Amino acid sequence: MSYTPPGKMRQVRRIRVCILAVALLLCIYWVFFGDEVTLNVGEPPVLSLGTPPEWIEMCEFLERDWQGNEGPIDDTGYRLRGIAIAFRHGERSPMHSANSHDACAPFRELDRRDFEQYRKLIESDDFQFFLRHDPKFKAFAKIPSLSECSPQQMTAEGALQHVKLGKYMRNKYAGSNIFSPESRLNVSVTSSQYNRTFQSAIAFTSSFLYPSKASVPQIFIQASNFTFMCTHKNCQCNLAKKWRHQYEQEHAGYFLKRSPEQLRIFADALRTHSAFTKTVDPIQMMDVALGRFVCRRRSLPCFGKGNCLSYGFLSELLNETSVRGKIMFDEGPRYVAKKLQLVEAHGVLYHVVEAAMKLRSFPHTNIIQARLPSVFSSSVILCLAFAVAFYLFFIFSGHDVMLAPLLRVMGVPFTDPPRYAAHLVIEFYEAIDSPSAKDVLLLRFIYNGVDITRNVIFCEIVLKNGLCPAHQLENFVQNRIFASLGVVSLKDICN
Repeated sequence: MSYTPPGKMRQVRRIRVCILAVALLLCIYWVFFGDEVTLNVGEPPVLSLGTPPEWIEMCEFLERDWQGNEGPIDDTGYRLRGIAIAFRHGERSPMHSANSHDACAPFRELDRRDFEQYRKLIESDDFQFFLRHDPKFKAFAKIPSLSECSPQQMTAEGALQHVKLGKYMRNKYAGSNIFSPESRLNVSVTSSQYNRTFQSAIAFTSSFLYPSKASVPQIFIQASNFTFMCTHKNCQCNLAKKWRHQYEQEHAGYFLKRSPEQLRIFADALRTHSAFTKTVDPIQMMDVALGRFVCRRRSLPCFGKGNCLSYGFLSELLNETSVRGKIMFDEGPRYVAKKLQLVEAHGVLYHVVEAAMKLRSFPHTNIIQARLPSVFSSSVILCLAFAVAFYLFFIFSGHDVMLAPLLRVMGVPFTDPPRYAAHLVIEFYEAIDSPSAKDVLLLRFIYNGVDITRNVIFCEIVLKNGLCPAHQLENFVQNRIFASLGVVSLKDICN
């Protein structure tokens, strides 16, 4: 056996320790950063930390890239006249619990800096002049906390999601004349009476409309009377709140009696974890999982004897809530679901029909004449004529329980609940050479960037360019929406 001097042995040990340290660092890097998902070449990677793409989308991580079909169609025979957008609020803490006091700061330093810039904008004198709101919002905070977690309250990332949505939408319509200095924008902004929806409306308008403050010097955020965005007596239903509570009870009852047994067994075990003690329904379980773990980019918790919450189980819950929602709606009299959701969908659709009627009532351009005294003679008058283009914007800042009834009544398949900052866009078009006032207005429906017009139940006739004649929506809302209940009007149901 050869002899190794003590100094040489110490050197060998040091080399081995260094090799082990490097190997350990590589393992740590692989565990924490090995699952980066780059959605588009040239875009910043999503720091998923092992989060599957489905749940990255449910949280709507800020670095996730968006691509969609919004924006004017490529057909010179049609002119964009307006846009309605209904969106869910941004990311929030769970409804009935929250993480530790300061655990809700944005994940990335870049986003923390962006939120500070956003805060300065909202608190500026110029924006304070731009923003007007219903007195019912007087005590509401205009921005969320940078880092504080509080039940039901939106996070800073939630506000930035809607700043991002506003920029995205503005970029989509930048190629049209909507934001040109000559345009006049008729804007309606409605929010439910919750901090998170009020703050989402402010965040969206700060990037979508505020850059056009020359054309829109002020906006007014109106308070809706409930979560389904009604602001008029013709869409009001005082029983809807009671029915919503009944629906949530029936939801839980369905899960306990009709959902797959393996889901119920695991849900019982999950409730032994302190964060999930009060959860009964799958939507409540996902709410806690998103608000305290997934969207905060924390590891999913373990509980009991070797049990851990997994993304596989969460995906099974998400599939179950989507299937359950459709079954409860389709089974009619057995549940309150159909009656409730027809009433809830009617709120936004009623106002969309209002917008269509308003667009028909005045043309795209009005000729305005200005009479100026001549510099040469007081007896000569110079007449200047110029065209002013009018556009409509309807903005509804609401909840998953606003979007889900809309999509279900429209007959469009969707994941239930819709993700944070999910958005339904309705584009209004005018047929330039149409001889018929009835056929002059057309619609296009886009959900989360996907054109869904051909799936909409009342768009029985869709033109070659993918547009739906607006009179089909008007006929549906005015005459057919409640037919499956055996009644004609909202009044017949709510009385």
